[in-house]
Amino acid sequence: MNREELLASNRWMVRYTHTCTCDPYCLGSKNGRCGNTTYLNGGEQELGLEAVAEAMARSFKHEGIADVEVWQETDEVRDRRIAAHKRAEADEARGIWWGMGGAN
Repeated sequence: MNREELLASNRWMVRYTHTCTCDPYCLGSKNGRCGNTTYLNGGEQELGLEAVAEAMARSFKHEGIADVEVWQETDEVRDRRIAAHKRAEADEARGIWWGMGGAN
């Protein structure tokens, strides 16, 4: 799948909680657990919930995985993501980009 096909497809996502290793616990943690939501890279949804969460947690170095959800984004969410991507590309073409550190 090329970049444009990937951008236009309804992507798969995973959400899970993991043990918070921040000291003290970070503001986003609840009962010592933090959450993570991310896109799947391609095909992991076929592995099953636990295998998907384990693969994503390894990439982020998270431990103590629980509360795993995997879903495909809706058309509305996909359209918002594509619109944000196009706005970012337009800004970058005008010389405004995320790495400016607030200088814009």
